[in-house]
Amino acid sequence: MFARPVLVGLVAVSVLLSAGCGSGKSKNTPTNPPPAPSSAAPNRGPSTAAEQDALTAYRGMWSAFVEAAKTSDPEAPDVRKYASEQALKLISSSLYSDRSNRQVTQGELHIDPKVTALKPVGTPTEATIVDCVNDENWLKYQASGGLVNDVPGGKHHTTATVKRTHDGWKVSSFILREKGTC
Repeated sequence: MFARPVLVGLVAVSVLLSAGCGSGKSKNTPTNPPPAPSSAAPNRGPSTAAEQDALTAYRGMWSAFVEAAKTSDPEAPDVRKYASEQALKLISSSLYSDRSNRQVTQGELHIDPKVTALKPVGTPTEATIVDCVNDENWLKYQASGGLVNDVPGGKHHTTATVKRTHDGWKVSSFILREKGTC
């Protein structure tokens, strides 16, 4: 039995990029993001640092979302650490809805993000990330126990914008396409 994942509420109608997504076979999971790199680390140019910092923010956002979804906590502080603007609104809205419906989301979410663009050239302050978010094993349950429904998850083509802010790099927006798009 499968349950409809929390991502169903986040799926968007359009796509920002027509780029393909990864194979979805990566062992990256948002529950174990890599340690945050220091932007002041030696031997890293601005583009390399921006790419790594943007990926860290993206992975951190998903990790924080997965953790917050275990209890449907729309006020989870780690979500705000990695997400802002539209991305924060989407995640918070999903968590508020789940809390209202007395539902939680459990399991593993797999991601395999790739930076496809950095701008401006030279000293980037914005990154575009393309991913294939796999929520096949990230399932929605009633808070009292038991799957919500029999709808299986899937693989969703995802495009995100990550921006450098005064608080560090944060995901400002993301678009998830329907399952089966990657």
